[in-house]
Amino acid sequence: MVSAAPGALPESARARIHGRMIWVLSGLWLILLCWLAFFQGLGSLGLMDKTEALFVEVGHQMLERGDWVTPWWNGERFFDYPVWGYWMVGLSFRLFGVSEWAARLPVALAASAVVLAGFGLMLAWSPAGEAGRPRVLRAAVAAGVIATTPGWIGWGRTSTTDMFLSSAISLSLFGFLLAHRHLGHPRRAGLGRVAMALFAGIAVLAKGPVGLLLPGLVVVAFLLLTGHWRSWLRWRPLLAMVALFLGVSAPWYTAAAVVNGADFLGGFLGFSNLQRFTTVLYDHPGPPWFYLPWLVLLVLPWSLFLPLAIAAQGFWQPRRWRMARLGPAAEAAPAELGLFLLLWLVLVVAFFSAAATKLPGYILPSLPAASLLVALLWRPLPEATTAPQAGAGRAGVRIATVFEVLLLAAMAVAAALAPGWVASDPAYPAFGAALSSSGLPLMLSLCLGLTALALVVLLLRPAASDWLWLPSLAGFLAVLGLVIAPLGPLLDRERQLPLRQMARTAQAAAQPDEPLLIVGTKRYSLLFYGEPEAVFVSDRLHINQLALQGPDALSLNPASRSVRLLGDRRDLEGLALPSEGIERLSRSGELALWRVPRRSLVP
Repeated sequence: MVSAAPGALPESARARIHGRMIWVLSGLWLILLCWLAFFQGLGSLGLMDKTEALFVEVGHQMLERGDWVTPWWNGERFFDYPVWGYWMVGLSFRLFGVSEWAARLPVALAASAVVLAGFGLMLAWSPAGEAGRPRVLRAAVAAGVIATTPGWIGWGRTSTTDMFLSSAISLSLFGFLLAHRHLGHPRRAGLGRVAMALFAGIAVLAKGPVGLLLPGLVVVAFLLLTGHWRSWLRWRPLLAMVALFLGVSAPWYTAAAVVNGADFLGGFLGFSNLQRFTTVLYDHPGPPWFYLPWLVLLVLPWSLFLPLAIAAQGFWQPRRWRMARLGPAAEAAPAELGLFLLLWLVLVVAFFSAAATKLPGYILPSLPAASLLVALLWRPLPEATTAPQAGAGRAGVRIATVFEVLLLAAMAVAAALAPGWVASDPAYPAFGAALSSSGLPLMLSLCLGLTALALVVLLLRPAASDWLWLPSLAGFLAVLGLVIAPLGPLLDRERQLPLRQMARTAQAAAQPDEPLLIVGTKRYSLLFYGEPEAVFVSDRLHINQLALQGPDALSLNPASRSVRLLGDRRDLEGLALPSEGIERLSRSGELALWRVPRRSLVP
């Protein structure tokens, strides 16, 4: 027996300190991830047109009007989305004041919640006897992959309903996985059921029936394929979940239907749900394979490894299906988790591929599943690893890494050339020079180049194949900290600030009964930064069509003597108005504000 040296800590004490150190480092890692990905410079960029500006203004109007039932935008009731996101924005404004930072804080918190929950889920699915270091490392890699997918970062910093829906669906499915993995553990299974019902209710409040349909589809398919549905047929927990779900989602829908009647039912359920799925709205069509290239882009660089991650699940092998059907036992965990994540990814992408209206953000709910599959490729659950599979998998990983090196090298060259490309934008002719003088393109090029170089070094060391994820993760975090954060203020100064100044100028210059017409590009942010109502027109023909509908269509009343026009100078000149009587109130870059007599616009 070896005794401890005098003054040395006993073995048990060292183990406790080591364990605490792992948890402290894990906490610091999660804080670093979420801060760089979602919170750093969150309010440094003005609201982006057009979806974010529209969404935030609805929440702003809820606060201004004190009406927390009926969403309003531009003076009209607005039923494109349910109310959860508006509530979060309005509540944030009430707590922290009206600002871009407060507008985006709720989505940043929602995105971070999935990162933290993904870390916890990987711990919950690790075998009970596994040592602390490998299980924490697996969880840390999973959290890192989720937090560094471009799609999750982009929508985690943009105040729209997509992140509210995606995070709620993800947390609901995480809740199912927690309960399913620990069915015999009353507290963990109960926590999982509560999360499943609670976040499904929030998802329905965020975007409607799809918030229940998607997680329900994944869970039902999984239970039918594995034959585990009987273990969930316990009526008391199920009734409690239904009660919680209805308690969260039903009150607002009931109140909105009572207050707004058929306008709400037809506008929200009919137009925003059924028509959005069955017909092309807002000119957003797409072929059935529309989302495949977007999935690659939204999960870069990890998407290069996604085919390998899916193949590693061996879903075509009968042995894997037999393992998944064993039940929530430790030996079945890898097969079950892999099958569930694969169903989650495939069913969400397939559902939105079948819809007529297509937008890239629709598949955001599938990104956590793709991220966890990739994380399990790098750090699989112990039972999933066999020597032949691991050897074949490592060869594939090395080949995919070669493609990543080539991609990063091409992106490094493109980053260095970017100022010359953006300088060709006639709307912002000075932006290219400002971008070049900031040094940010070269910094981005350097980060990408060094990441590619580090990957090459590891590729030359076959024993280091298990760590090929590390340069990608470190490089992405460096880009977030050194490039994205300082890029926000630069973009705001060059592109967003003139718009805000013009909105305030237009509001200050308003005369009694003088409407504001926003011409050309639909800059919805003007309503948030200026006066809350305006008429959006595309060109002279559109103005003439509205005039035929009557003065109200142009917000004119008998006392209106003039009209303010705001838009790009070329769009205003394209109206071909008589030059006499035009009062040029302000100009900033290509943006211009005119006042014209009413008779010049509407004969």
